[in-house]
Amino acid sequence: MLPSFFGILLARITRKTLRLMGKGATTLPGKLAIKVSPDVISKVAKDKTIITVTGTNGKTTTSHMISEMLTSLGYEVVNNISGANLASGIATTLICDSSKNKDAIYVLETDEAAFAKIAGSLKPAISVVTNLFRDQLDRYGELTHTRDLIAGGIDKTNATLILNSNDSLVASLGKGRESRSVFFGMDKDSMLTNMSKQNSKTVLEASSDAVYCPTCQVKYEYKSRSFSHLGDFYCPSCGFRSPLDRFSVVYNLDKSPSDEGYPFEIKDNKNNSSEKLNLVIPGTHNLYNTCASVSAVTLLLEKLTVNDSFKKACESSSKVKPAFGRMEKINIDGKKLCILLVKNPAGLDRSLSFVTEASDASSVMFLLNSNIADGKDVSWIWDVDFESKADQLPKDIYVSGERFGDMLLRVTYAGKNIPEENYGDMSKAIDLVSKALSNCEEGKCVYILPNYTSMLKLRELLVNKYNIKDFWEK
Repeated sequence: MLPSFFGILLARITRKTLRLMGKGATTLPGKLAIKVSPDVISKVAKDKTIITVTGTNGKTTTSHMISEMLTSLGYEVVNNISGANLASGIATTLICDSSKNKDAIYVLETDEAAFAKIAGSLKPAISVVTNLFRDQLDRYGELTHTRDLIAGGIDKTNATLILNSNDSLVASLGKGRESRSVFFGMDKDSMLTNMSKQNSKTVLEASSDAVYCPTCQVKYEYKSRSFSHLGDFYCPSCGFRSPLDRFSVVYNLDKSPSDEGYPFEIKDNKNNSSEKLNLVIPGTHNLYNTCASVSAVTLLLEKLTVNDSFKKACESSSKVKPAFGRMEKINIDGKKLCILLVKNPAGLDRSLSFVTEASDASSVMFLLNSNIADGKDVSWIWDVDFESKADQLPKDIYVSGERFGDMLLRVTYAGKNIPEENYGDMSKAIDLVSKALSNCEEGKCVYILPNYTSMLKLRELLVNKYNIKDFWEK
């Protein structure tokens, strides 16, 4: 093992070389640095103020929101904007994007399994856990295993924990760590009212992602739910229940979270204060991401002894714009593309619901790959309720990606007819994008739902075709 200096030097040389070649260089520099100097992350993370964000869905959006909020408040922020969230990507960020400003704040999106390995080296001040849904079972295994991985990482740190109270597995991370756990979620009375607004006399069945209490294996019961298995849960055996929130979102029942600028309220229950906000990135799931981000920024400002921390955090949330591939809208000749990353049943279900409610939807395109970063098993698409949403989807539907046949079959079984000109070759997917845009009315939007590697390929195609900036370009 060589001293960390050699790993740092190698990473910086590699990054500069790759950038000259027009590459993003988000992982290879860090990968080489770790290979040469395995302790390089702990060396470069020392004495830095770090916020980590982990969980299944919402990592990129939440870390991006925290970064933009802190930037608007005048702080220098370093983050792994590309979403390269394994040890190699985080090492690249810490080495190649490191600031000389000792007061800079590092906001690092962190893969769940990677978090278990590197949390002790990062020593974050704050760790956010967004949620846990079934995702890449061939890599992570069952959710209880993922939860245990995160717990192992947490116990290597003294971080203040920001936990989703509506997710039973995430909330359980607060057990035994009560003194440093802060919870966020939907206001429970508001959530119950929201269910009533939908004329639901009973609470809908939770998804199979987190059915049983991990302590006593008894099935959870719910007083109310927001979506999937998120809600006001309780175990009728041991009494474990959705914890009381410090930070909570109050629904606005007169509007839909799918509308741009959706007005809602967020509360700081500890200080009995509240602020009215507008949702800058649409979608019910982004109410959670916004609440998590406000929670993290508030707690950091409190650690820095800033007055009116909650108010300033809320105000700064209005400055946020969508992250790469997450409700990101791209203007092309008076028309729009909107990219919604989908990588598991919960994410695709949320995105389908969003598209069915979007007033500007001209067409929808599904892109499905099955590379290692996606998960080789794509059978999860059959766990998504296409059928109840099929009639509300736009008439024009396109399918591409390496596994386009699987997605084509799934959409066909849901009762939708798909044009024949669909491509398994991702390099030709841009032809479908062009066709969708040509058929799109001005002011309308083509919604594209890719999984991870198909999203990266799509971005490359869009950069070349329409000369838009790549994600790493300022």
